[in-house]
Amino acid sequence: KRIGYPLSDAQILQLLDNLPEGEVHDRWRFAIQLCSVYGLRPEELRHLVIKDGVSGAELWTTYQKSMGGTKGAKTEPRRLHPLLLRDSDGSVIDWNLQARLQVGEQLPPLNRDGDGGQALNQYLRRRKVWMALRDDAKQQGEQLTPYSFRHRYAKGMHAANIPIANISEAMGHTIEVHLK
Repeated sequence: KRIGYPLSDAQILQLLDNLPEGEVHDRWRFAIQLCSVYGLRPEELRHLVIKDGVSGAELWTTYQKSMGGTKGAKTEPRRLHPLLLRDSDGSVIDWNLQARLQVGEQLPPLNRDGDGGQALNQYLRRRKVWMALRDDAKQQGEQLTPYSFRHRYAKGMHAANIPIANISEAMGHTIEVHLK
């Protein structure tokens, strides 16, 4: 199994800062921000919903993927919990992602169902910064993929000393799967 490369906040900000201008790129920028802050699988971008919670609006993903092992078992929809990025000064960056979704900000086209990761990968592979980051990861014996935003989320949650049960739940894993 390949070793996933967790992007740093600085690397993500560098990538975002170097995306071209324009509506198409703004949609991809929004998708990258969502994947980074919520540790999303790219496919989950098409399954985001706002639900009424006890304390107000909550962001959820309704995506259900196969759990493996038990035939037909699927992951449950889950509430998403942000892990905001920090700039070089350590200040938290709040892109107001949930509010932007609530007002209907558009995400990029993600091709057919199941191809979200492929669509994001195709977009990123056209960016010089992404390819330089890929080379950095390769030199460390790791692989940069669209899941690297998700790996950033997991690493950051562990660094914040969040209990493993909470991290695995936030990521849609069982504890056993998360520890693997």
